[in-house]
Amino acid sequence: MSSSIEASKFDICCAARTLYRAGLSAGVAGHVSIAIGENKMLMNRFGPSFGTLRPADICTFDFNGKVLEHDPSVDPYVNDTIALHAVIHRLNPQIVALVHTHPPATVSWGTFRRMPEIYDQESCILAGDVGIVEEEYTGTAASEDRVRPFADAIAKHAAVILPNHGALTSGPNIQVALMRMMLLEGMCARNISVAMAAQATGLKPIPIKMEHALTAKKEIASMPAIPAVWKDTLERLQKSDPDLFAYRPRTSAAAD
Repeated sequence: MSSSIEASKFDICCAARTLYRAGLSAGVAGHVSIAIGENKMLMNRFGPSFGTLRPADICTFDFNGKVLEHDPSVDPYVNDTIALHAVIHRLNPQIVALVHTHPPATVSWGTFRRMPEIYDQESCILAGDVGIVEEEYTGTAASEDRVRPFADAIAKHAAVILPNHGALTSGPNIQVALMRMMLLEGMCARNISVAMAAQATGLKPIPIKMEHALTAKKEIASMPAIPAVWKDTLERLQKSDPDLFAYRPRTSAAAD
C-alpha cells in the first residue's frame, strides 16, 4: 500500500504540472484528488501552484476535509474549497480520480450556459460525457450546499462545466481524468474559434452529428491511447520539469 500511495502522489503531481504547462491552471487555484479508501483521498494542499507541486504537497484527507496525514515538512493548510472534492467523493464512491481547475476557454464558453458543439475528432472522445451545472455562480465552492449540484452533475457526466468558475473531470484513474480535462478545454476552445470564424466569414459551421461522434468515440476507445498519451506526457515533463522526477517512485503508473 505504501508504494501505491507514493506512486499516486507522484501521478497527481504529474497531472497537475501537465495542466500548468498547458495553461489550464490559474494561480494557486485547483485541486487533483484520488480516492484511496472508503473515507480517504489524496489531494494537494493549498499553497503551491500546479506548476510547482511535489509529492510532499499531497496530503491524505477524509471525505469531510480533515487532514489525516501529511508530510512533516509542509503546512497542511487547505482552504474551505476542500469541500468540493470531499463532498464529491463522499457522494460518489464510484469516482476514483477527480480534477478541478479553471481552464480559460472552458471558463469563457461556460458564461454562455450552452453545451459546446462537437466540431473535431478529438472532441468526439467526450461525446455524451459533457454536462453543465445549471446553477448561478454564488461564490467559491466552500460549502456542501454549493457543491452538491456539482456532485450531482459529475455523477452523470465525466466532464462538467461550472459556469463562471471552471471545470470538473473524473475518471477511473488520474490519467483519464487529466485527458478529459485537456479534451474539454480543447472542445471549448474549438467552439470559440469556430464562432469567431463564422462571424468573420458569414459562413454557417456544421458540427459533427452525435451519432457519428459516438461512432468515432467507440473506434478511438478501441486503441490503447491512454498509455501512449501518458507515456508521452511523462517524457515531455521529464524535459520541462526534471526536478519533479527526483521524486519518482520505482513502482507507479507513471513508470509504465
